[in-house]
Amino acid sequence: MEGALSGREKMSVSEDLVLDRDGAVAIVTFNRPERLNAFTPEMNLALAELLRALRDDDTARVVILTGAGRAFSAGADLKALAASGERTAAVGYERVKAAGLRIGELMDFPKPTIAAVNGVVAGFACSLAFACDVILAADAARFAITFGNLGYVPDGGVSYFLPRLAGLPRAKELYFRGEPITAAEAERIALVNRVVAADRLMDEALDLARQIAERPPTALRMGKAILNRSLAADFRTVIELEAQAQGILGTTEEHRRAVRDFVARSRKV
Repeated sequence: MEGALSGREKMSVSEDLVLDRDGAVAIVTFNRPERLNAFTPEMNLALAELLRALRDDDTARVVILTGAGRAFSAGADLKALAASGERTAAVGYERVKAAGLRIGELMDFPKPTIAAVNGVVAGFACSLAFACDVILAADAARFAITFGNLGYVPDGGVSYFLPRLAGLPRAKELYFRGEPITAAEAERIALVNRVVAADRLMDEALDLARQIAERPPTALRMGKAILNRSLAADFRTVIELEAQAQGILGTTEEHRRAVRDFVARSRKV
């Protein structure tokens, strides 16, 4: 994908993905509503390619992920998998590992990301939402950790995200039961940041994204990286990372401009 991804017009990245731009905000829409936006291997690859392009595009400061129709995504397209003829453990291993590593790329994406969960989100797609920095859910959304119902363990990093977001006992119960939970319940157990009315979801996501896009981007990138590492680091390691980042940021024009703007606003109060 060549050149900066810019402009306000929707464009098809692939048959099943649509990119829209609102200034510095990039909106990626999963676009298989007839299949509840279930992911094929080709769609998974296309999303990874798009995210890499957005990572390298300086005009895109925040990315929103959402789904077309009544679902965020139903996860992997099991019909497509069955048609692929996958039968060996080695083939299954490679497929699941590759998909999981792409979720890791989303988790490590250097720019702020927002999941606007507009409806059903199930299986592997839960990790697409959980890997984002902020999760907004429509009041009609449903989260389904249904791997066990199909004779699978959680994949795509769900086993990583669930205990960190909801705690280990609750993560186990969600997997064992395999029943969808409401957006309100997801908010109560800290799987999402907040629940909003369905007809306000994209407005809320865009408002938040625009606010974030106005913040100094280098600081946000470095702060996000430190916060991601903090869960697996000890206190002194985090202090070292903070000190390194502040030392670098303090020398940048981005920081000096932010301080000047802050002082100017303070004088008006």
